[in-house]
Amino acid sequence: MGLFSKLDKHMDLMSGMAERIGVDLDEALQGEVSANGYRAAVLRCASCREAGACAQWQEAHATAHVTPGYCRNTQWFGAFPHRK
Repeated sequence: MGLFSKLDKHMDLMSGMAERIGVDLDEALQGEVSANGYRAAVLRCASCREAGACAQWQEAHATAHVTPGYCRNTQWFGAFPHRK
C-alpha cells in the first residue's frame, strides 16, 4: 500500500471513530484545530498496528462514549465537544 493510500485509509478510520464518539470533525477543523494538530493525529493513526481491529470495532459500534483502548488519538478526540 502506498503512502497516500495508507493516509487516506487512516483518515477514513479517524473520521469513522469521530462519528461514533460524537465528535464533529468538520466543525473541529473549522475551529481551534490547527493543520499541524490534524496532521499529527493522522500520522498517529497511520502508525497504529490496530487498523483492522479499529475497522471491526467501528463495524460493531454505531455509537460509543469512548474510543477503544488502543486508539492513539483518544486524548486528541477528547479535546473536542461531543454530541450527546
